[in-house]
Amino acid sequence: MDFRSTLSAVADYLPSDVENVLAAASAYLPDDLEKAISGAASYIPTEIDLGNTVQFMLFFAAASLILGFMGRVFLGKRSSLNHSLSAAMGILFVYAAAIVVYTFKPWSLDALLSPLPFVRFAGEHLLVIPFQGSPLTIVCSEILSLVILAFLVNLLDTLIPRGSSALGWVFLRILTVLFAMVLHILVDWAFKMYLPNVLVTYAPTILLVILAVTLLMGLLNLVLSVVLTVVNPIFGALYTFFFSNIIGKQLSKAVFTSGIICGVVFLLGYFGCTVICVSAAALSAYIPLAIVLLLLWFLIGWAL
Repeated sequence: MDFRSTLSAVADYLPSDVENVLAAASAYLPDDLEKAISGAASYIPTEIDLGNTVQFMLFFAAASLILGFMGRVFLGKRSSLNHSLSAAMGILFVYAAAIVVYTFKPWSLDALLSPLPFVRFAGEHLLVIPFQGSPLTIVCSEILSLVILAFLVNLLDTLIPRGSSALGWVFLRILTVLFAMVLHILVDWAFKMYLPNVLVTYAPTILLVILAVTLLMGLLNLVLSVVLTVVNPIFGALYTFFFSNIIGKQLSKAVFTSGIICGVVFLLGYFGCTVICVSAAALSAYIPLAIVLLLLWFLIGWAL
């Protein structure tokens, strides 16, 4: 059904005055605009490209495993780098699993899935919020939301036991991420409920700038630890917070975890994959993707 026919169909169910307005609007609708609407609709995917999905899985798996092996060789087993990478795999696995569950629609999942950073579900499509062209306040808000989720995942991953077997590890890690998502939803709800609208809009940008500056100062002290600790104790205190105590360590790992996921989001936007089909026909791609992410999560988090 084209745009003119849609207006006519809607007009049949409206009062006569409104019907006349819609009829007039349809009559004056420029042909170029109608063609533009039809052209835009043609870019909305109705099925997923399996070839591109396989290529993405292979390249992403190779890059993740190389980074994981480097962390194991240079930093030792279960290093902070591999913990951060494992948390990123866990969060991405939840994204893929959420798409699979959303496709089956066993119940209304909008309230549970809408707080996921950088994505929005709309009917049979997943909308990715790209870095390119998005307002700075929205991008910063999504990044801060992702940092909070990554912080909760890394913190709970440290506090909850690893389990005595591989199966136990997988079960406990899935519980960890699900629990972190519940806490993240509560934090997101509290921000929107109790903070003024101005703070909800601009606070993420300010907080991210402060976080970036303090992390850079801590890293600067890491490079020149002896000199800077003597010259300026503030740098030493920042280094101690971000790299020595449990909260600071989890925050540092959360930033790295968020950076990995932000890299994935950036690449999706760069290659124009911002509207992704999540219909039942796409399950043949998303179920293997979820399995690959689960295997990467296990290999990096348990084996490395």
